[in-house]
Amino acid sequence: MTTFMADEGRLRVKKMSPRRIKNLIIGAGPYGLSIAAHLRAWNADCTILGRPMDNWSCYMPRGMLLKSEPFASCLWDPHRRFTLERFSQEQRLPYRASGRPVSLAQFLDYAQWFRERAVPQVEDEEVVELDRRGQGFTATLASGDAVEATNVIIATGQRQFRVIPSVLKTVPNGCVSHTSDHADLSSFRDRHVAVVGLGQSALETAALLHEQGAKVCVIGRNQEVEWINPPPEVRSLMRRIRAPQSGLGESWRCVGYCELPRAFRFANREWRFRTAVGALGPSGAWWLKNRVAGKLPVLTGSEIVAASAQENRVELMVRADGRLTRMTTDHVMAGTGFKVDIARIPFLAGSLLKQIKSCFGYPVLNGNMEASLPGLFFAGSMSAFSFGPVMRFMFGGKHAAPLIARALARRTA
Repeated sequence: MTTFMADEGRLRVKKMSPRRIKNLIIGAGPYGLSIAAHLRAWNADCTILGRPMDNWSCYMPRGMLLKSEPFASCLWDPHRRFTLERFSQEQRLPYRASGRPVSLAQFLDYAQWFRERAVPQVEDEEVVELDRRGQGFTATLASGDAVEATNVIIATGQRQFRVIPSVLKTVPNGCVSHTSDHADLSSFRDRHVAVVGLGQSALETAALLHEQGAKVCVIGRNQEVEWINPPPEVRSLMRRIRAPQSGLGESWRCVGYCELPRAFRFANREWRFRTAVGALGPSGAWWLKNRVAGKLPVLTGSEIVAASAQENRVELMVRADGRLTRMTTDHVMAGTGFKVDIARIPFLAGSLLKQIKSCFGYPVLNGNMEASLPGLFFAGSMSAFSFGPVMRFMFGGKHAAPLIARALARRTA
């Protein structure tokens, strides 16, 4: 890298050598912080880059509650010393393992508490390009600096993969957005907003918009909203046998997803893709139902088939039961989820991307979550094709962090 420095009225060039490290984590969300905590426990050299919990603090709506139960809403350190339960005890906050949803504000406070104890050094730097250099990698930062790393772990979350339905892409910017684009919904007060989708993000955003004075309508293709049942205060022995509790819900299927992610890799690839994308499909948390049902219109079995801008509004053509209805709204907000495609990771150099074997947009990973390009690892939703739907959720850090940390610690010992 070259910098220019003043020297008695002249410019002189100073060559700056990139910093060299062994293990670089890109992303400082739940997965990145959990992996860093494990590497630190293994005494493995590690640098983590990114604004801590950026997607959660800047792109989640204020007033949000976490859908996952409290026991499944933890970051992961190897000795389980820094759990949400312990944080709540230290802060004298109410806590129950299940049945008491955690607020976004409380979760962010917990994540900061975890970071201060388990990962005290996070560099708030943005990576603008990652490329292959010899046997390692070079990360170019927004500051102009560069970092050379032997191994790189990409743990940048899902927001880069957000999906806007193609029918809405012809509408000018400013009239259409994704639910993950908004932390503050107060600007929609007294405005008409159509929320698309019947999953947790769409339903909770609709509830928050309604509670902040917006005129909201929800539009979804499913014939009905699927609401998750509240957890019982006491679980009978028979219920525990028939539907054991897991970090993703109550069923043996969910237990398999949560506890056997390494076995997932050996299944048929078409089934893996369908399961990684479609398992645990659109649904709303039990505590959200009374904030939506009967409080605002929910058009189930409905699909937007055309959209156009009309001055400062959006005109929608909605099909339901074979009939078309015209609807006009001020804004359309898509709660239509995410679709992993590593080609959409903005900082991956094209030459590096070509060296990564992929399938259905996901990187193909080995048992250590390492891609076909040696030294490059993927965590979070990007690993769901190889390790199952648990990796779409925070609970997957339970497996990702020790797998990656153990592999790198042994490699760099």
